[in-house]
Amino acid sequence: MKQIIKPPRSLIDAHTLLAQKYAGYLVGHPYQNTQQRTEVTVDWAHSWREPSIVADDCIFCQRLTDEEAERRIAGFQFQINTEVLRSKRAYFKHWCRDSLSDVPEPGKYELSQANVQRFCELFQDRPTEKRPDGWFTRPFPLITLPMRLKRKLCIEWNHLYLAWMKENAIWYDFGEHEFYHEVDEETQAKVQSDKEWEQWRENFSMYV
Repeated sequence: MKQIIKPPRSLIDAHTLLAQKYAGYLVGHPYQNTQQRTEVTVDWAHSWREPSIVADDCIFCQRLTDEEAERRIAGFQFQINTEVLRSKRAYFKHWCRDSLSDVPEPGKYELSQANVQRFCELFQDRPTEKRPDGWFTRPFPLITLPMRLKRKLCIEWNHLYLAWMKENAIWYDFGEHEFYHEVDEETQAKVQSDKEWEQWRENFSMYV
């Protein structure tokens, strides 16, 4: 019987730090955003260097196509955008409801990656009385990376997951986008409610 495994916070943080490494390409220098904060550190003294990473025959790399890389990067971009929009949810919902000509998927609100992305593109640089230079915090445009770097980032994510899986004897279900253990029924009964796990899986599966 499958017991769904939630990746630890340390794995999610490592996943984010790898994305930040590739974000350096867009500024030309090593880039890092402090975990759980808004401070950004750019190493202006050094130029960004492209990582030397290639796909191998691991279970994730074997399935990595350009389309899959696009999907995973877009899913991670959605997480970035959603964090930035936390303080703008009321404005975002108002826009989704009343600006139908600009809304890619009317009525879906924050459940739509397309709507969230379009809202950020339209308003992040728009001056206001309080913010003449636009939003103070803008979502980093990771989706603008060239395909070769999107693939490299996904490869590094692949290897990160695989090392964690090997260390903890964990498997991955590609159909359900789930990490899991094989356990007996008594152990399975200890898993938290299906609703909680389903919410987590919906969020995480977008970039795995």
